[in-house]
Amino acid sequence: MNSLSFVQAYFADYPARYWIAGGWALDLFVDRVRRPHTDVDVLVLARDLDRVAETFTDPRPTVENPNTGEQRPWEPGEPLTPGPDVLAFPDDLFPAPLRIILAASDDTDWIYHRGRGTVRKPLDEITLASSDGIPYLAPEIVLLFKSRSDRPKDTEDFHDVATHLDPHRRTWLHDHIAPRHPNHAWLPALT
Repeated sequence: MNSLSFVQAYFADYPARYWIAGGWALDLFVDRVRRPHTDVDVLVLARDLDRVAETFTDPRPTVENPNTGEQRPWEPGEPLTPGPDVLAFPDDLFPAPLRIILAASDDTDWIYHRGRGTVRKPLDEITLASSDGIPYLAPEIVLLFKSRSDRPKDTEDFHDVATHLDPHRRTWLHDHIAPRHPNHAWLPALT
């Protein structure tokens, strides 16, 4: 996955946890590029925004509206919210556009920002690493995010990866989709 080496190099001096997220994380999990990607999503903890500001100064990322793509300046110290707020670097800075997605956390747990604090998992459990040492988000977490959408690429991602999930990951994903979406199309493949 040499195409992600630019992220690993760019984050080399970042003093906190980060994870490759989205479709690239699923590719790292199955150890192959399954489809083309338009960007690279990197997850960081919202509580580490000061570290993001200290590390990435030139250029400083901007705040991007994920629905419209509209960007505005981001000032260090400005609070941002996991979910709606995304940080973006200039698209021509890297081989692929790089976006920073913010995650809620509580001490040693990742918290799903849409789960009202009830869906959580230890940070160590959501962290996997490629053979090159690139940290990436566990597939059940990526797929939980993707389960909210009916985009064809998200459904394709699920079907490409579902057979690779061990029983623990399958059960966890099933148990966190079913309460919110009891008729979700992915549930039969997770039982």
